[in-house]
Amino acid sequence: MKIIAQKPLCINGDVVTEGSVFETIEQHGRELINKGYAHLIEVDNSAQPEQPEQPNTKADKKVKR
Repeated sequence: MKIIAQKPLCINGDVVTEGSVFETIEQHGRELINKGYAHLIEVDNSAQPEQPEQPNTKADKKVKR
């Protein structure tokens, strides 16, 4: 998960400064967010147009008599 550091953090031996975006595993990211050390990046998907659901277009089978 990608998150933004709110405080300087030591992640995998590297220092991540305040405001920097970094990636970590889900559990570690949730822990940092709960402690107030980072916050989740808000993803805005509104720029991508929604794809309408396509109806099932199965060919009608004709019954032989």
